[in-house]
Amino acid sequence: MKKLLLLFVLIVQNTLYAQTYYDADNNKIDKKTFDKFLAGKEYYHVENDSLKAFKLMYLNNRGEKGSLGDTKKLFQELNEKLHLKLDSIKPLIIYYYPGKDPCNSGGTATLKSQNQWEKQLAKKVKKIADVNTLRIYKNEDGLKTKGVLEWKKDPNALIENLFFNYHYGCGSFVIINKEKYLAVFGEYGHTQVTESLKEILKE
Repeated sequence: MKKLLLLFVLIVQNTLYAQTYYDADNNKIDKKTFDKFLAGKEYYHVENDSLKAFKLMYLNNRGEKGSLGDTKKLFQELNEKLHLKLDSIKPLIIYYYPGKDPCNSGGTATLKSQNQWEKQLAKKVKKIADVNTLRIYKNEDGLKTKGVLEWKKDPNALIENLFFNYHYGCGSFVIINKEKYLAVFGEYGHTQVTESLKEILKE
């Protein structure tokens, strides 16, 4: 009886703590293969804590493009849940903060310099197109500009589940234009935002 109980406990523990690994193209792989890829200089990895999943990412390609179909429902849901008036005709840029991590909690940036960085980015974006801008956070811990800029809590993990299933260091962004989207995962600069906006506007 004790042996059966021990076996049951081991099976439950193994199920609870089992970890899943994926390559950069979302194919399931074993840990040995995952570690082998990671040992090279071509990849880094991201995690999904709740799913206990680990995914490889290409260092030189951190973006994703796709189609959402009819986005009116998404705009409607965001407007209702966040009390906004987003115009579904305009492109939407969503800046996403996943929570505190070594990337976004280090460095010498101050609240003043971060705010200035955001203002400069907004000016550059405005020169390209009239857009909706939305700042969404999963966890506000460490979010320095929350008191200065308007940040909204991700409603029912809507944005996370659509675009950011893993914790990408620093933060990420996604641009939605009509039924198309273009996401960039992890730390980004002004140029990545503006070039991504130009790219999606051409499609």
